[in-house]
Amino acid sequence: MLTQLRLAVFAAVVLGAASASQVASAFWPFGAGARLEAQPAYGGVCEDCDLSGRILAGARMTHSNFNRTDFSNAVLTRADASHSEFEGADFTQADLTRARLIDASCPHARFDRARLQLADARGADFTRANFGSADVTRMNLENADLSGADLRHTHGLTQEQLDQACGTARTRLPRGLRLRTCE
Repeated sequence: MLTQLRLAVFAAVVLGAASASQVASAFWPFGAGARLEAQPAYGGVCEDCDLSGRILAGARMTHSNFNRTDFSNAVLTRADASHSEFEGADFTQADLTRARLIDASCPHARFDRARLQLADARGADFTRANFGSADVTRMNLENADLSGADLRHTHGLTQEQLDQACGTARTRLPRGLRLRTCE
């Protein structure tokens, strides 16, 4: 009798797991042999989204549209947002330490009090972006467009960083620093 009871319980568990996996696979867009990665991936279009305060550390956000999205107080350390659009996005007090913003489009974005230490922003467009009190220590600005950006109150900005970037006469810089004109 005990053996039959064990067999019945085992069969019920197996049938329950099988039906649950069928339901789960209906929502899983990849094949059964797909491998999960430890890094979260966010992509596509998320315009006007509220991602404030989110933990997006290590996220893959490449080739995506995040125009006017709120990333205030978000943690984006080591996130890869290369080739993405962030027009008018709000990164106030966000942590972008070691983030990759290669060829990202960030016109009119706000980086007030953001942490951008060691961020890689090669070729990024920061036209008319506001970096009020942002920490840009060792941020890679090679070929970045800072036309009209406000960098007056940034922390850690050096002439060596600006020598790699370009801007316009409307770019606001801390005293004593200069920027070549974009061609």
